[in-house]
Amino acid sequence: MIKILRVAFQEYRRHVFNKRFLLGLLSVPLIVLVWVGLFFLIVSMENNTTPLGYVDRSGLLADPLPAPDPEPPFGPVPMMAFADEAAARSALEAGEIQGYYVLPADYLSTGKVGLVYREPVKGPARQQFYDFLTVNLLREADPAVAARLLEGGEITTVSADGSRSASTKDRFNVLLPMIAGLAFMIVMFTTGGYLMQAVVEEKENRTMEVVITSVSPDQFMAGKIIGDLAIGLTQIALWGLFIVLTVLVGRNYAEFLRGIQVSSQAILLLGVVMLPAIVMVAALMAAIGATVTEAREGQQVTGIIAMPVWIPYMLMALFIENPNSPIAVVLSLFPLTAPLTLFIRVGLTIIPAWQIAVSAIVQVAAAIAAIWLAGRIFRLGMLRYGQRLKWREIFVKN
Repeated sequence: MIKILRVAFQEYRRHVFNKRFLLGLLSVPLIVLVWVGLFFLIVSMENNTTPLGYVDRSGLLADPLPAPDPEPPFGPVPMMAFADEAAARSALEAGEIQGYYVLPADYLSTGKVGLVYREPVKGPARQQFYDFLTVNLLREADPAVAARLLEGGEITTVSADGSRSASTKDRFNVLLPMIAGLAFMIVMFTTGGYLMQAVVEEKENRTMEVVITSVSPDQFMAGKIIGDLAIGLTQIALWGLFIVLTVLVGRNYAEFLRGIQVSSQAILLLGVVMLPAIVMVAALMAAIGATVTEAREGQQVTGIIAMPVWIPYMLMALFIENPNSPIAVVLSLFPLTAPLTLFIRVGLTIIPAWQIAVSAIVQVAAAIAAIWLAGRIFRLGMLRYGQRLKWREIFVKN
């Protein structure tokens, strides 16, 4: 066991303290920071807090109630009353206001208003004026009814058995498991790629000739897979920490981040399905590395594993329409398609416990089989320099 842990530590140290790993680790935070930067750039372009003017000929705004506070990160836009259009136009020409609305005498019956501007008035400012009008239109209404109308509509879709519901205001919670599944796939193939490349390089530079004098092939492969799993968990933990901090800060500025909820099933899937899947893919990558003669050839063969993994995303529309369809259940139980399928489905429905249990058992069995296969291939091909190991040789008893 000590030898396995030493190999694992060496594998972990070799990759984690490598520039390529650090660049890959920083890629997600950099992408998130770019998105955040673009978000604030767009907000700053839309967030014009110069006052808006209005000329009221209907009498609705003779003694107006103030507009409600806008949602962050947009600042409040003051509303300025003008006695006539001449005064409003003069203020517009002087740059005191960004535009002015004209409410005609028949506004209460027609609902039509006019807007005069030199530069187009941005959407957030226009929305604040509409809220200003709505507040004053509802001044005689019940406060609870007025607040509900200002809040806007919300459509909630409920499954036939009542086990699951989703509203138009929590769409991000539906997408969150899918995003998590995609992130795990990236981690899975990234760390598996490290292992495959390490095996190929150690064959090419004949490091194995020295290593196998100290450890057995099975110990060597087990240590590498454990080290690879630790690399993946390190990447996930650091990304997770960054994302949590981003959400905690961002929820003060973006309303949709306040309602983020992580289902217990999604957390369960991380442990019982995703971790065995990472081990399985890492072992398969190591097996590929032991059969090929150079890293480039291994990357080409990797496509055989990658193609079925992405099938669930190709069938996304089908899953959204019926997340419990027979094909969704079958793909939830097949080792290579199960991780993404389950993460897509968990955002859309409640997955029966038996399906998660069976999928977890199948995933663990597949991981064990992949480790055995990788160990056997490694034993047969570790000293074949420049020679490709034939697949039929793997299963021939010797």
